[in-house]
Formats: sequence, C-alpha cells, structure tokens
Amino acid sequence: GHEVTTQEAQKVYEKALQFDDRNPDIYYNLGVVYLEQRKMDQALFYFEKALKINPEHEQALLNSAILIQESGSRNLRKVAYDRLNILLQRKRANERVYFNLGMLAMDEKNITLAEKWFQKAVQIREDFRSALFNLALLLSEAGRPLEAIPFLHRLLRHHPDHVKGLILLGDIYINTIRDLDAAQECYENILRQEPHNVQALHNLCVVHVERGALKKAEECLERASTLAPREKYIIDHLEIVRQRRKLTAEAISKAQLTRQTDKTVTRDMR
Repeated sequence: GHEVTTQEAQKVYEKALQFDDRNPDIYYNLGVVYLEQRKMDQALFYFEKALKINPEHEQALLNSAILIQESGSRNLRKVAYDRLNILLQRKRANERVYFNLGMLAMDEKNITLAEKWFQKAVQIREDFRSALFNLALLLSEAGRPLEAIPFLHRLLRHHPDHVKGLILLGDIYINTIRDLDAAQECYENILRQEPHNVQALHNLCVVHVERGALKKAEECLERASTLAPREKYIIDHLEIVRQRRKLTAEAISKAQLTRQTDKTVTRDMR
C-alpha cells in the first residue's frame, strides 16, 4: 500500500475546507498535519480555528494546551490551564490532561499542585514514562527523595533504558540511602547502554571514592577525563584523588577525607 504523506494529507484537508469551511474537525486535522511537520505555530493556528467553531472540541482543547505549555509562553499559561480545566469539568480528562496540568503547575513553581496532577496521571496509566520521572524528580528536589524511590522503581520496571531515571536513583542511593552497591548498579546499567555517558562514568568514580578505593577511583577518573577532556570538574576531581593517594595513610587525618557529598552528622553520645 501507499503511505499517505503529511503533504498529501494537507492537500486533502485544504481541499475539504473549500467545500465545508465550518467543520472544526478539518481544521483540527490540518493542525495535526502541521504538528507532525513540527510547525508549531501553524498547528496552533488551526487548533484555534477549530475551537472558534466548536469551543468544546476535546482534541483541539488538549493539543492546543500542550503546545502552549511546551512553548513556555507565560502569558498564555492561563489559557492552557483553562482549556484543560474544561476537559476536567466535563469528566473528559485522560492521563495527558493531568500530565499537562502538572507541567503547567511546575512552570508556576507550584509543587503541591504539580505533585497532585502527576499522581493522577500515573494512577490512570501505570507506565506513564514522563509523569513517573517528573514526579520522582519533583519529590527529590522537594527534599523527599525516599518518596521518589517507588516511582523510579516503577519507571525502570517499565522503561529500563530511562537514563535520567537511573542517574536520579543512583544519586538517591549515594546521598540518602548510602547504598553504594545499588548506586554502582545504576551507573553500570547506564554504561552498558551508553558506554560514553560521562555523567554515569563520573558518578561511578564517585562510588569508588566513597568506598575509599582510591586506586580504582583514579583509573576511573582517568578514563572519564579521556572521554571528556574539557570537563573541568573531572580534572579537578582526578587531581584531588591523586593528592590523596600521595599522602601517606598516617599523615592524612580523617577530617580531610570527608566525602564529597557528605552532609550527615551522627548524634553525640554524651
């Protein structure tokens, strides 16, 4: 069979408009054609046309709101919100509606609301990739990393290749749970998929540093600096590890060996 190109579809809908220019679906479909061509302004233009004729056109409400949210336009945020709200009021909200309400709330820096909307999205769709990750990121940035973990586990169960999810989980394992083996697994998992992922490699080096395996850490950082010769933080880190290895064990006091990410203190015993 013959695959209909977006150009051909565009011609068909434009022709249809000559016979029926009051049909919101034709405008909507033209909008989708432009969307597929990544022509966002034209897409939005046709979604608006559809909504002029039928202000309750569900697909046009949703897709125009998504485009507005993704454009990052602050002045139009309220328009996007109102459109999604119409779908909510009419009990026509699907996971995309909740997800985009969450994105708008994040744009407004309203963490509580964003969390509520993303929760709704992942209740409706168990494997909703972006909603699971954004919810986990939100929780971890709000200082609630332990609550992020179940969502990261669920994300990675459905999408084992989600690199940002693995980075975030590894970070929580190092800094919150102090489970270096689990963190190492996250970073090695990424490196199996993307052998040149500098962030994952550097974080793996950090795991060696945290374990006090300085020789391993040095070799690891040397590999990282060959991969990313311009990354100053890697060179600096390598220097620190080399300095540490030079100093003899008795000369170095425990105080100088504070871990790079350590902010925890233990309680006083008396």
